[in-house]
Amino acid sequence: LMQLVVNIVYAVPITIGLWVLGIPNALLWGMLALALRFVPYIGPIIGALLPLFLALAVAPGWALLLWTAALFIVMELITGNVIEPWLYGSRTGLSPLAIIVAAIFWTWLWGPLGLVLSTPLTVCLVVLGRHVPQFEFLDVLFGNEPVLEPHARLYQRLLAGDPDEATDHAEEYLEDKYLFEFYDKVAIPALLLGEHDRMRGVLDDEQRRLV
Repeated sequence: LMQLVVNIVYAVPITIGLWVLGIPNALLWGMLALALRFVPYIGPIIGALLPLFLALAVAPGWALLLWTAALFIVMELITGNVIEPWLYGSRTGLSPLAIIVAAIFWTWLWGPLGLVLSTPLTVCLVVLGRHVPQFEFLDVLFGNEPVLEPHARLYQRLLAGDPDEATDHAEEYLEDKYLFEFYDKVAIPALLLGEHDRMRGVLDDEQRRLV
């Protein structure tokens, strides 16, 4: 379903752009681009070839061909580098980097079939890592969840003398949480970590001042 959403976001501007440029049957080429984009990496290239050949055939010179090529290139860059990582990362629990690395690895291992199955297979590994302690490293490697708990991240940023990032972390947490939850789940536990380290004598004077 998420791939269909991505393909629609890709195909609608393509259709409108081809229509504005005057390419015949723009709706047909937009639907073809939508369908072929289910085939990763190779599909968008195939979907762009026919409109490019048509642009070369219906207009003298190179202007229409170049504008058509630019339309496909720009939309592919935006979709591949912004929309897909954002949507897939938030919906599947994978980091954007993990999606790219997974595509390279599974393609090397299984060829085109691995390319098609790269995201589902990697999601399975992340789910395995989240539920089986022995494979927790898979979730750390490929998942999009922070390695540290929110209160530990806040404490770590305070110890590092980075109040700006600590503030950003707090504001990010408060985007979908109430203030009392922040104090209960993040601020107070972070202070307790600091008190625990102070009692153990592992904090120097500067670190105690920062915390």
